[in-house]
Amino acid sequence: MRNENDAGKASLATMAVLFALASLTLVATHGDANACGGLFCNSRPPDPFAPLPVAQNGENVVFSITKDPAGGAPTLQAHIQILYTGDAAKFSWVVPVDAAPTLSTGTDRLFTQLASVTAPRFQTQSLLEGTCITPTSTTGRGGTTGTGGSFGTGSAGTTGAGGGGGGGVTVSFQGAVGPFEAAVVKSDDPTALKTWLTDNMYVVTDAAAGLIDVYVRENKFFVALKLLNGVGVRSIQPIVLTFRGTEACVPLRLTAIAANPDMPVLVWVLSDKRVAPRGYYEIKIDEARIDWLRSGSNYFGAQGLVSLAANEAGGNAFVTEYAGVSSIARTLVYQNGQINLTTLRMAMTPPAYVQQVIAMGLTSDPLMLPLLERYIPMPDALKAMGVTSSAFYNNISSYWQQYAFPFFDLTGLTNEIEASIVTPRINAQMMIDGHPYLTRLNTFISPEEMNKDPFFFESRDLTDLSNTHTATIKTLCGNMEYLYCNAPMRLELTDGRMAWLRAGSKATTCQSSSPSVNGLANLPAAEIAWERADTGQGTRVIDNSAAIAAGIAANNRAFQNEEARFPTPSGAGGSVGVAGAGGGQGSAGTGGSVTGTAGTGGAGPGSAGRGGSGPGTAGTGGAGPGSAGWGGSGTTGSAGVSGAGGVTGDGNLARGSGCGGCATGGHDAGTGAATLVLAGVFGLALGRRRRRTSQK
Repeated sequence: MRNENDAGKASLATMAVLFALASLTLVATHGDANACGGLFCNSRPPDPFAPLPVAQNGENVVFSITKDPAGGAPTLQAHIQILYTGDAAKFSWVVPVDAAPTLSTGTDRLFTQLASVTAPRFQTQSLLEGTCITPTSTTGRGGTTGTGGSFGTGSAGTTGAGGGGGGGVTVSFQGAVGPFEAAVVKSDDPTALKTWLTDNMYVVTDAAAGLIDVYVRENKFFVALKLLNGVGVRSIQPIVLTFRGTEACVPLRLTAIAANPDMPVLVWVLSDKRVAPRGYYEIKIDEARIDWLRSGSNYFGAQGLVSLAANEAGGNAFVTEYAGVSSIARTLVYQNGQINLTTLRMAMTPPAYVQQVIAMGLTSDPLMLPLLERYIPMPDALKAMGVTSSAFYNNISSYWQQYAFPFFDLTGLTNEIEASIVTPRINAQMMIDGHPYLTRLNTFISPEEMNKDPFFFESRDLTDLSNTHTATIKTLCGNMEYLYCNAPMRLELTDGRMAWLRAGSKATTCQSSSPSVNGLANLPAAEIAWERADTGQGTRVIDNSAAIAAGIAANNRAFQNEEARFPTPSGAGGSVGVAGAGGGQGSAGTGGSVTGTAGTGGAGPGSAGRGGSGPGTAGTGGAGPGSAGWGGSGTTGSAGVSGAGGVTGDGNLARGSGCGGCATGGHDAGTGAATLVLAGVFGLALGRRRRRTSQK
């Protein structure tokens, strides 16, 4: 249980191929927070039975994968966002990595701009069909853009190399990296490493000690960060790690120790091709579940459709929210001429300087205000009056005329802006521009579900995915049969599915109810889940298509008058359909959405036919090694029949040891595909789904 007196939030997290600790928030309690970062705390919790002093609220990370022209291991780079509030002296962050990385500073603008341009958007078009009795304006019903979460502040450092070590610990780098005091250390003796950490003011708890032993045996390096003396927490920037590796990885098994329920994990990957998760499923959200009337508001958040769909897939799943060209982010992080350092250097007075800072848009950077406070300090007289920093700099011209300013350093300020803001933005933009493809993946996951680590790999065959989703809301008046305000309304999706949202009324005054998606609220959130492979589409491990079609058909049957007057086209979710036959190599036939007959698998090594989504008949597997047939998802669909000669593989994912050392195997070998038999697939998914509740 947590209460208002909790010490606040942190993370125990690691990286082996690469760790994506990215949204670390810590809050002080009673003025004495026990702040943990990365793997270790720098002070022991006073009560071992108390809640974790630091809980991880989320992870935001941008990976880039750069191929080696000589064919060696690619270069991995991770921009990791760190969110921290509390005592600067208590901040510490330690993370294991596979190779000695170079360290540099990042920019929060990379996260905010990528979040904005890749966020899912749900847009509707309103159409009128027929002629209403008294036509009214159809405007005002178009959907507005849904938005994703925003990001806070973070911080990082510059590259370094070389250093000595002793006592069984090799210190390959130790020095200042941006606002951090940083070190890269390695040892083959866990005791020696723990002694070094203790001597350098990192308190190693019993739980952390066990993790040190594991990672030392795996030959890991450790990156350790603390804030430099005199540096405040508002100066924290994202940290950037660069080294050779194989696949990007987020080590969620260890994050589980200090994570909050339904923790968001948001990952962007810049690469040559679309990226997919390995070890986790990739899921597709059922667009019939989207609340199109409210701009997709039910998609977002810990209780939204992404979280629900991940639950339906067993908790270990990501949604790909954008996959396409990286050029959508061209010039978003940095544009030539946007910040003119020469102009800043020509400003001779604080008012002239601040005016240029505002004109260049630098005030939106979270580092700018702390830099102004450091290099153009406020007069003591104004501090005594309680003038805030923002009020002071917004009215600096007036104060300049009235008060004596203490020493200010405009040259030092310009140099700091160049090092802390401009250079990281240029580097981030160059990283974007240097990789043609961008993938955004999202999930929500609770600690008990963090039982394995997701890797991210380039797929050869997966295609682009837009982050803009559209649908039509159609009002049907017929031939002067309804007032516009009383006419029936229907949702029409881009894949042809249709669902009634409002019944019509023949009243001569406006009496009809508002349109509603309540009839679709019990549909599965996940339409399909794949276990992706290096080539092809991978294995379809969950397919709720039939259950969804049955649910849409049930919704539409509640609108009998509307169906009679404006029949839903065949195959669109409400009318009678006939099943398709299997293809020559066994492609499954699909039944109609109400009373279709099951398709039949082909003669080759094909997959089974599917029953109709109403009272259909079971499909039959192909004559070769086919997968099991699927029963109809309606009320009387019978169970599917296994294809002749089909041998079911084990289907269990091999469990590895996590990032840097885990086996990332897919399904175990077998001559047939391991497939869920879905005589009521959603019921089966619900039966094994773990419900998670957020602690408020």
